[in-house]
Amino acid sequence: MCGKSAEKYKRNIQRRKEITVDNNTGNRPRKRVTKKMLRQRQLGALAVIAFLVLFFVVLGFKACSKSGDEKKGSKPQDTTTTTTFVTTTVPTTTVTTTTTHPLASQVVLSKREMFITVGGSDISYITGYPAGSAEVNEVWKSMDESIAKVDSLGHVTGVAQGETFVILSFDNNPGLEVEIKVHVADVAGATTTARETITITEVTAAGGVVSSFTTTPTPVAALQS
Repeated sequence: MCGKSAEKYKRNIQRRKEITVDNNTGNRPRKRVTKKMLRQRQLGALAVIAFLVLFFVVLGFKACSKSGDEKKGSKPQDTTTTTTFVTTTVPTTTVTTTTTHPLASQVVLSKREMFITVGGSDISYITGYPAGSAEVNEVWKSMDESIAKVDSLGHVTGVAQGETFVILSFDNNPGLEVEIKVHVADVAGATTTARETITITEVTAAGGVVSSFTTTPTPVAALQS
């Protein structure tokens, strides 16, 4: 009996030492995991994952629904577009360019302006011709034959009171034209209702009167008749 008790006592001491060693080193005896426990753990993990997926799906659906309600509830704002037209007035400048024929300066006339009466005539003589032209190349025309006419030699005849131009050109120099201004006065048709008396007195250097006489001019119409 004493031998068995001593052996049992030794075993207890040895077990205590082993337990003390395990506690000091941290190597506790592992718990045995059965297939059933492993399956339960796997099912629990799947359940947690399924719950998380469902949670995020519901959360996303609510967010989309809320955004759609806000769009439906918001009233469209009226947009007014104002178009402003600016009208700019650009001043128009009219430039008149007078082109002078290069041979115009070679044409020399006895007169560029003439004064005649109705029925009277005058002529402007050509004393200088342009290069290549001669008397046979002269072309005369009147801008208004109801006031003055001109023949092929340049004789201008008054027709009625007024002003016009006679144009001299040359058939072998196209574009070369020379203007002669014509004034026509209706002196022949004028009537005089009052006659002016003119007194002419001849006076010497000493202040003495040598002679004196009075005259009345005759109207032009009377002289032409």
